[in-house]
Amino acid sequence: MKKTLLLAALAGLLVAACGASPVDTQATVAAQVAATVAAQPTQPPQQVPVEVPVTVQVPVEVPVTVIVPVTVAPTETSAAPAATAAPADTSAPAVTNNPQDPMAGANPTPIIAEDFVLPDFWYEFDSSSGSGAFVDGAYTLVSIDPENVEWTFNGRKTANIYLTAKTVVPDTKCKAGDHWGVIFRYRDNANFYMFGVSCDGKYRLAKRVDGVFEVMVDLTDSNTILKLGQNNTVGVRAVGDQISMYANDQYLATVNDGSFAEGLVGMYVWSRLTPGLTVVFDDVTVYLINQ
Repeated sequence: MKKTLLLAALAGLLVAACGASPVDTQATVAAQVAATVAAQPTQPPQQVPVEVPVTVQVPVEVPVTVIVPVTVAPTETSAAPAATAAPADTSAPAVTNNPQDPMAGANPTPIIAEDFVLPDFWYEFDSSSGSGAFVDGAYTLVSIDPENVEWTFNGRKTANIYLTAKTVVPDTKCKAGDHWGVIFRYRDNANFYMFGVSCDGKYRLAKRVDGVFEVMVDLTDSNTILKLGQNNTVGVRAVGDQISMYANDQYLATVNDGSFAEGLVGMYVWSRLTPGLTVVFDDVTVYLINQ
């Protein structure tokens, strides 16, 4: 196409040149060339593809924990309301009235048969609050001040036993609430059991735990206990966690308690109202009980 147009333009120029002046010819040629060029179709600029590196971002799924608050509506129910828990029972242990033979299962030969003829194996003392000593073939305990307790003990450890002791208030000076008796399963001065009788005909069981006295059976009336300082034989049978009490060879009651499994035996005097309360102990006997 381009070649055809150029040839036509040249032919025109040659024809015109034959009859025209050099100036006209030159002008005519220029005009024709311009016309020819103007008659050419306009070509758009050529775009050359260029390879450009492209970074493609690929989405990556990352696990996301979403905390959504959940409101739980209370569910109504027709069930009966739960019973209110009963408060802890802080009362004394239950006392049963099931007579026990104190010598059941016991070895008939006692391991301790103390008549106090010879001062041996018992602690003696003399202090501002009381005293304990061998006197005339017996052991005398004195509590000088009211609201005071004094005790002594033997050096032999026992567990399951039947323990008895004869007691008397020699001058009959005692008042209601004053009591005395035996100690058993004595671990130290802060931990032991104690059982005794009072001058107004009652019996009492207690224990001392970490230095604190706890009443297990408070002063309880018994017709078997002689009043006003008369001779009373106190006895206690301790087998496992079962503690049975006796006065003058008569059964009183039984309590279950396992605070102490073994220990020494002893005697005590507890003055509640009487200054200088004095009790004499004799014939302390201990029998081992086989289980």
